[in-house]
Amino acid sequence: MEAKISRGSWCLAFGMDPIPSLEQVVDVLSAFGYDGIELAGFFDHATVEKYPDAASRKKLVDWISSKNLEIAGYAPGPYGDFGRLPWATGSEDVLAEYGRFFEDHLQFCVDCGITAMRVDPGDFGPMPRDVDYDKTWDRVVTTFRGHAERGAEVGVTMLYELESGQLFVKPSEALKLIEDVGHDNLQLMFDVGHVEACCVIAHNQVQPQERLAGGQVEFAKMMAGKIGHMHVCDTDSNTWHNAFGTHLGIGKGIIDFDALIPAVVDAGYTSMWWSVDAIPMNADS
Repeated sequence: MEAKISRGSWCLAFGMDPIPSLEQVVDVLSAFGYDGIELAGFFDHATVEKYPDAASRKKLVDWISSKNLEIAGYAPGPYGDFGRLPWATGSEDVLAEYGRFFEDHLQFCVDCGITAMRVDPGDFGPMPRDVDYDKTWDRVVTTFRGHAERGAEVGVTMLYELESGQLFVKPSEALKLIEDVGHDNLQLMFDVGHVEACCVIAHNQVQPQERLAGGQVEFAKMMAGKIGHMHVCDTDSNTWHNAFGTHLGIGKGIIDFDALIPAVVDAGYTSMWWSVDAIPMNADS
């Protein structure tokens, strides 16, 4: 199987002051010989405001291609630009505005020829006590099913990134969410740092906590046939500022990649892309 290595532009932005521009990130990834880049729709990188139409987006794609990089995926700002649109628990107006947000970013993918886009379950966790779990679950399932259908219409895979800063962060919830959506065009984005936090640390889980004795390898087996994209990093099995699992440079943590990577492949991962997602929140990136 052919393998290509990409990296998200956000990796070289989180924790930096000043935040590097997309131009700087592209130059670095090109110089280090990466095959591709995942574009952040935030940090003033590849935003719909910065590239508002098909013509500007074509120039973006041509410029990235001139640096010998392919575009491996796209990530809009989480929860509608870092929490501006908490659509899972918010009002119908918030949900409607998020729908327009989603369509704008899906069109960005279409215009740029990007075939995969990250989606999230709509709010930061843990779930507040006064929120109806079943109603919120049904809204997320319904919305994700709509995302999957719309993505299938235009050739863009929807990638649900499990991370412990979200709602529904137990391993069983991640599996049930994809199964309840029931559409092949919604797949899991398996991020090593986030999976460690969700499945081993049980970070941010509503009681009772749920941990997998077999850790990430067990989770990969659970998600057989459902893993659509890999974010590879190391972790010290801790969290960053109690927000999400640490994302260290490969070899700087505790992950046994000799066990994990074969387990992911055995679980049916067939994509050529393996994205480095080390985010140490400093210049070590």
